[in-house]
Amino acid sequence: MNPKKPKSLLENLHLDLDLDKHLVLDIIDFYWLNVRKSITQVTYPRIGIENLGAFELKMKSLDNTINKYQNALNKADNSNFKKYSKYLAIKNRLEVLESSKSVILEEKNRKKQIKTDRYGDITRGMEEERKDS
Repeated sequence: MNPKKPKSLLENLHLDLDLDKHLVLDIIDFYWLNVRKSITQVTYPRIGIENLGAFELKMKSLDNTINKYQNALNKADNSNFKKYSKYLAIKNRLEVLESSKSVILEEKNRKKQIKTDRYGDITRGMEEERKDS
């Protein structure tokens, strides 16, 4: 599988769809702008892109990143205006990451509740059930 270059993709779409080259470029830019925004803003814990794959936020890496930002926030000096803007950016990013963590935990608890409702107590193993019988 040979990766496509954006230039060749633009040319092929421009000719196949019989549209203006600038319009096709604007559509491609708009699509990838939304994809990048969804990934960086962590609006969803899992983002699926057709013919490219699924990108899932992992809890371990999220915890590591949150710890890194908390350490940076504790060490940050916001005594003057230049440093305060950096402090504010770190604080805003940390809030986004913490809200993402709560979304992931809610989803995990929702899935666990569905399994519990469907199958009963799922904490016991099969070996324990054999001993009870």
